[in-house]
Amino acid sequence: MKWTKEQEEAIYIDNTNVIVSAGAGSGKTAVLTERVIQKLLNGTHINELLLLTFTNNAAAEMKTRIKNKILNYPEILEESKLVESADITTFDSFVLSLVKKYHYYLNINANLKIIDSSIINKLKKDYINEIFEQLYKDNNEDFLNLILCFGTKNDKSIRKIILELDNKTDLITNKEKYLSSYVDNYYDINNLNTLFKLLENEIFKKIDTIKTLLDNLSYEVSNDYFNKINESLTPLFNIQDYTNLRLIINDITLPRMTNASDKGKYYKERISKIIKGLKDDCTYSKESLINNVLSTQKYASIIIKIILELTTKINNFKYTNNAFEFNDISKIAIKLIKEYPDVLEYLKYHYKEIMIDEYQDTSDIQEEFVNLISNHNVYMVGDIKQSIYRFRNANPNIFKIKYDKYKKEIDGHKIDLNENFRSRKEVLNSINQIFNHVMDINIGNADYYKEHQLIYGNKSFETNGNNNYNNNLEIYNYEKDERYTNEEIEAFIIAN
Repeated sequence: MKWTKEQEEAIYIDNTNVIVSAGAGSGKTAVLTERVIQKLLNGTHINELLLLTFTNNAAAEMKTRIKNKILNYPEILEESKLVESADITTFDSFVLSLVKKYHYYLNINANLKIIDSSIINKLKKDYINEIFEQLYKDNNEDFLNLILCFGTKNDKSIRKIILELDNKTDLITNKEKYLSSYVDNYYDINNLNTLFKLLENEIFKKIDTIKTLLDNLSYEVSNDYFNKINESLTPLFNIQDYTNLRLIINDITLPRMTNASDKGKYYKERISKIIKGLKDDCTYSKESLINNVLSTQKYASIIIKIILELTTKINNFKYTNNAFEFNDISKIAIKLIKEYPDVLEYLKYHYKEIMIDEYQDTSDIQEEFVNLISNHNVYMVGDIKQSIYRFRNANPNIFKIKYDKYKKEIDGHKIDLNENFRSRKEVLNSINQIFNHVMDINIGNADYYKEHQLIYGNKSFETNGNNNYNNNLEIYNYEKDERYTNEEIEAFIIAN
C-alpha cells in the first residue's frame, strides 16, 4: 500500500518538534517504523535514537519490526546488530537505567530495587497513625482544631484525605519545596484576587450559556412568552461585574410557561437551574469570599506539616532500604540532569531524535524530563481520544496544549493522521456521528467535529469484501426486567 500524503509528511519531516495525531487504524506504528528506517538510511545510527513506548510489549514489538525491516536494506544491515541494545524502551526502564548508570552522583546503590506501591501505601497508613498519635500527645492546638472542625465521629476521614493529598503531591517533581512555599504563595492577596477573577469569569460563562438557551427557546415558544422571559433576563445580560450581579440576581423571576413543546420545557428548565446556581454563587461579597479563604490558612498549614513529616519518614525508609517506586526514579533522574551538566549535555546531544509513542498518556513528570533533555528534536505520536491511563498519572492536557501550539507553527509542527485503514465506511460514519455530539474541548479535550473525524481509507472493502450484509450501526433498546440484571439482559440481546 502506498503512503498517504499525511503519512509521507509524518515519515520525512525533519529538523523540528513534531506532534502526530494518529487516529485508530491510521497506520501509526508502520509510520513510526518507517521513520526510523529513513533516519538510518540518512546516516543516523539506531543507538542515536531514543524511542520511548508505553509498555514493554510495545517496545519489544517495535524492536522486532525495525529489525525485520532493516533486513530489506543491505546498506544499513549492520544496524540490525545494535537494535536489541538500542534505547527502544519504556520511559520507566530508561530512567531506571540512567539512575543506575550515574548512581555514584546520587549517593544511591546501583542495585536499587523497585518497591510495589501497595507496600508504600501500607507504610504511609502506619506512619500517619504515628504522626496523629504524637500530635494528640503534644496537644497541638492547630491539629485539634482541624479534627474538631472537619472530623465527623472520628479522625478517619481526615487521615484518608491527607493520604490522598500526599499521593497527589507525590506527582510534583520537587514536592517538599512546593509544600514549604504553598501557604505563602496560595494565601498571597494577589493570588486570591486572581482566583476571584477566575470565579467571576466562570459566572459570566454561565450567563453566556443562558443567552444561548434563550435563543434556542425562542423557536419553541410564542412571541408573547419569549418577550416576557427576555424582559426578565435583560438586566442579567447587562451586568458588567460580580458586585452588580449580586444586587440584581435575587430579583429575577421567570414567567410561568404554558403549552410549550418538550424542547421548550427543557430549555426553560436549564435556564432556571443556571439562575438558581448563580444565586448560590453570589451569596457572599468579594471581601467575604476572600476572608473565608484566608480563614482556612491555619488548617492548610497543619495539613502541610503532616504531609511533610510523612514524606520525610517515607523517604528515610526508601533510602535506607535502597527501594524506590518508579515515580521516585523519574524524579531522581530529573534531579540528576538538573544538578550535573555533563549528564544533561550527553543526553541532549547524543540522541539525534527523541520519539515518544502513545504521547497522550504522558505524565507531567515524564514531560518535564523530556523537555530537559530535548533539543528541538522531539517526535510525538498519539491520539488524545484514546487516553485511558489517568489512574497512572497520564495528563492528556499535555497533548492538547502541544497540539494547539504546533498547529500555529509555534515551536513545532502538527500532522493529523485521520484516515482509517481498518474499518468499513459504515463503522466510521457511525463513530463520527456519535463522537461529533459527545466529544469537544470540554469533554475529551478534542474538537472532534473540526479536527478528529475518522476518514474512510481502506477502499478494498468495497471491491473485495462481502457487501451482502448491513454493516450500519444498530442501537438496541430494552425495558428493565426484575428477573434479570441489566448486564444479563444485554448479554441475551448480544447472544441473540
